Amino acid sequence: METKTGTDWRKFRKSTHLASADLDVIASEGKELKFTIKEVKRETGVNVSGTKMDGVFCYFEEDIKPLKLNSTNLSVLSTFASNNGHTNATSYFIENYAGMFIELYVDRNVKFMGAITDGVRIMQVQPKKNKVKKQFTEDNFEAAKKANATIEKIKKAYLITPEMETKYIDYATK
Repeated sequence: METKTGTDWRKFRKSTHLASADLDVIASEGKELKFTIKEVKRETGVNVSGTKMDGVFCYFEEDIKPLKLNSTNLSVLSTFASNNGHTNATSYFIENYAGMFIELYVDRNVKFMGAITDGVRIMQVQPKKNKVKKQFTEDNFEAAKKANATIEKIKKAYLITPEMETKYIDYATK
């Protein structure tokens, strides 16, 4: 009989940098694989799970391990930079990748040293960040009334509590 819930052993792997197993665990917990880049930098002698190596490393604003970037993922980032207003030359500058919002996935068909393995990839279509609606407060009343805003229009642009909705209706009808 198959167990539907349990402890995923991959969660307890000792690794210093993001790997496909880490993404599988995050996804199995129902979380999105979308992250904001804090910075990208070239480093030498970095301990990557017991092996010292040089490379380009990506650090995130979210609480996840850094990612060692390969040329495939760097190419995707340079395309995003180019699409976001950087010139062809500056789109290759890793300092320009800070602040980018990206989505990761596991590619199950990566060729590495003659074998097929899993690899961390950046989706080639840059995701849009969900805009967080601001709370509608009494500070918004005057501008909303001048714009003849209905509750329906306000709800499209703001979060509004039932109490604030009642207060605004009272204010707008005076």
